[in-house]
Amino acid sequence: MNSHARVLVVSRDEMLLRTREMILGAFFTVEGAGRLPEAVTAMKRSKFDLIVLCHSLTADECEGLAFLAQQHTPRPLILAMSASSRANAKSWADCQLGVDAGPYALVKKCAEMLGFVLKSKAKAAHA
Repeated sequence: MNSHARVLVVSRDEMLLRTREMILGAFFTVEGAGRLPEAVTAMKRSKFDLIVLCHSLTADECEGLAFLAQQHTPRPLILAMSASSRANAKSWADCQLGVDAGPYALVKKCAEMLGFVLKSKAKAAHA
């Protein structure tokens, strides 16, 4: 997949932020923000196709960033990362993914949200 899609990853947890930047950066143009003011500045400075909000953010921070995203045209999609796949749905998010789903699921969900189909060669070989 060769995409120029721009993705903003927001997480208070430095390790999660850098890991998600690295994983998603293999497929998309990724920018990371470790604090709310950094995320707001990035959203004002650049247009993003997708914003990934980590479970390390507070509900108020996520809702605030989602509201800010709604002010942009075209509006970026919002992926909420939750602590578990069984977490309650977030009304402010377009999609939700539990961190327990793993890195492949994160890449696949982002690709799907951006209109790409991601196929695993490993799964195809064993099918």
